Amino acid sequence: MNLDQAKQQLVFECVSGSHAYGTNTPESDTDIRAVFTVSPLCYLRLDSYVEQVTDTKNDVVYYTLKRFFELAADNNPNILELLFMPVDCVLKTSPLWEKVVANRQAFVSKRAIDTYCGYAVSQIKRARGQNKKVNNPMPETKPTKEDFCWVLLHTDDVGNRHSDTKPFRPVKLNETSVNLSYHHCSAVEHVSNMYRLYYYGESAKGVFRGDESADIVCADIPIKDELDKFTGLLIYHKDSFEKELRQWHQYWDWRKNRNESRWLDQENGKVDYDAKNLSHCMRLLYEGENIVKYGFPKVRFDGEQLQHLRDIRFAKLPYEEIIVEAEERLAYLN
Repeated sequence: MNLDQAKQQLVFECVSGSHAYGTNTPESDTDIRAVFTVSPLCYLRLDSYVEQVTDTKNDVVYYTLKRFFELAADNNPNILELLFMPVDCVLKTSPLWEKVVANRQAFVSKRAIDTYCGYAVSQIKRARGQNKKVNNPMPETKPTKEDFCWVLLHTDDVGNRHSDTKPFRPVKLNETSVNLSYHHCSAVEHVSNMYRLYYYGESAKGVFRGDESADIVCADIPIKDELDKFTGLLIYHKDSFEKELRQWHQYWDWRKNRNESRWLDQENGKVDYDAKNLSHCMRLLYEGENIVKYGFPKVRFDGEQLQHLRDIRFAKLPYEEIIVEAEERLAYLN
């Protein structure tokens, strides 16, 4: 099932995220959340059934009614707030959804404090996460298989015995004159990721064939060529190459689809944390306090709380000050 199909069966749809909280800026994305129904027959299938559908950027997420109930029963903050949306954020409702809203208080339990605190703590951890893509930019040039190759040379490309004073020390391929497209190879027995190299010059088909596969292509080496054409040993870290390539694609897909305004200050070194994560943290703590005091989460903010969230969002407050406040509010909720 795709978004268009699910849209035909919506019972509820709203604008969520910063537009619902009141913290949106002109550059803010528009997040859509919705709930749809499916035929009961879907749950009788022997294979898996759909629980939610999204667009490529996860700006639009539709949940099945069953999945919504499961998450709401767990007091998931992102789901619970859909039951308390400001009227101006509601795009579609239905008699079925009105029945759910009429009983929304039944979903709010003591467990909510744990979930809201847990989500808030996770935002603090993410705010300065060392693995964030913004902290680990990738080069524009795609990694190549040759970048993950080392050689132990026996001869150079013209057959002269290698004169290194420390024989059989691995050397990065790109620091040598060895051109893998001029070679054939065969796997070394009983060793992973190691191959014998044989120089065939212009007549060779190469060790790697094309850009699509990360695999090395081994060849049958005639016995007469074993000594005459032997160049040395090749060590190829295929797993490392595939991991690096995967991370490269993930980074540049993120760069292509990200909201640029969110990351510029951090990339330019103006701030050393993700202000948006910390604003989410404080918002969750405000919502948790509202549950303790009044029995339901606060979605739309105003006054001093809204201004405080905006100050955090635009990195007007030092990281340490925000963390101290967050820890005090966590202590209150616990």
